[in-house]
Amino acid sequence: MFYFVSFGALGLHAPYFPLWLEAHGFTGVAMGVIAALSPAMSFFGPPLVGVLSDARGARGNLLSAACALSCSAMAGLCVAELMGSSRAFGVVFAAMVVYGACRSPMILLVDRIALEHGGNYGQRRAWGSLGFLLAASAFGRWCPPESWRWLPGMVAVALAAAFAASLPLPRASSALPSRGLNEAKRALERPQFVVFLVCSAIFAASHSGYDLCGALFFRDLGASGKTIGLLYGTAVVAEIALLAAAGSALRNVRPELLLSLAYAGGGLRWLLMSGLSSTDLAFGLQPLHAVSFGLVWLSSLEYVRRSSDARTLGSAQGAFMAANAVGGVLGMITWGPLYASQGGASVFMLAAGLSIGAAALAYAVLCRRGPPGLAHSSALR
Repeated sequence: MFYFVSFGALGLHAPYFPLWLEAHGFTGVAMGVIAALSPAMSFFGPPLVGVLSDARGARGNLLSAACALSCSAMAGLCVAELMGSSRAFGVVFAAMVVYGACRSPMILLVDRIALEHGGNYGQRRAWGSLGFLLAASAFGRWCPPESWRWLPGMVAVALAAAFAASLPLPRASSALPSRGLNEAKRALERPQFVVFLVCSAIFAASHSGYDLCGALFFRDLGASGKTIGLLYGTAVVAEIALLAAAGSALRNVRPELLLSLAYAGGGLRWLLMSGLSSTDLAFGLQPLHAVSFGLVWLSSLEYVRRSSDARTLGSAQGAFMAANAVGGVLGMITWGPLYASQGGASVFMLAAGLSIGAAALAYAVLCRRGPPGLAHSSALR
């Protein structure tokens, strides 16, 4: 249930928040800076929460706190709308700092709970994708543009539901606590893991072009709000199918190989998007989201799991999310001004080059040096 409602909140926020920003007067550099806050704060939040979860064994309490704070941030933007201050840069900036600091730790903690309690992770995570799909599609279909100013309030309601869903989850882990920061540091300093983090950052930078500019690009191609919702929905349907099948189909495949293939698939997606001339053609490309997001996420998480043990898994997850944050921030700071000056084709052409570079690095280093180290049962089972 938590995956469903928490990713439902993301399904409202991710596709439509750039449009909300634009409607409130934030364009170009201002849009890029605010949109980059979420990944920027992910550079601090997940590593801190990961270390705390290792050292203290805390799970559900941290998760509920993150949900409550992120809900409060979005509710604050809704109040600002009522008071006429939602166009103030400082107000939006402050709200997104809090939201960004909590969003990624929510994912880290619920993923860790899922991994620690067995079962098919891919199928559980598919419920999150379904929540994203239904929220994104319903908002685009049934919410007229004049109601979009209440988007933060709708996100806040979904996050309140996530808080309620977090309460029954395990409060703590039975795993042995970490011996401290030194143990986590040694686990994260292995050369292969460092290369993995670099690849993650590069690819995150490429994917942030879609995260920030995707809805704007589709709109400029002539898509209505309903069509944008359907485009995102098409992408997530493919993602759900991959996640549901991941437990059996990907169980025995090396995550390093999957990563290099997924990065290359992302590069192909961005390259083809750079040449789009209509939204009809865009529908044919959206299923590649299963590769550029779904396959990248699953193989990355499995690589993280195999590269750590029960006492350092949270720290490894935090480092992975921090690497994504670095890439996302650098990307979004670049994509906003580039889109404003050169348009979507330039954004996706550059994103394609970054993805292919990440694929080449992953194949050259990770795939040719054997397994990452510590053996675990597969996280994809």
